[in-house]
Amino acid sequence: MDKPPTPASGQMAGPRRFGWVPLVLATLASGALGAFLALRPLRSDLATRPPVVILDAVEALRGVSAAQVGPVIARQRDIARRLAAGGVLVLDPQAVVAAPAGLYLRIAPQEAGPP
Repeated sequence: MDKPPTPASGQMAGPRRFGWVPLVLATLASGALGAFLALRPLRSDLATRPPVVILDAVEALRGVSAAQVGPVIARQRDIARRLAAGGVLVLDPQAVVAAPAGLYLRIAPQEAGPP
């Protein structure tokens, strides 16, 4: 009496041996499609309503010596440019009537040195 071939014997051939491959590929494809469809509304929201941050330069200048004012302002402008390049809308606090405290980006004086 012959035994049926088993995967360990290496004698299984054909579709029974690799029957799991289409299942794995279908799972990966459906996951990728689901992620794409889930992120599509988020991408359109970010395009029409970019993230907002309020960069408080006055707070960064508080307690800074007169000799350090130039480098601190240059650092603030550099930070604003990098945020804007990343898609963030950067506002000055004087242009804001009211905003939650979490939107204000305050740079500590020790971070305000030359880049």
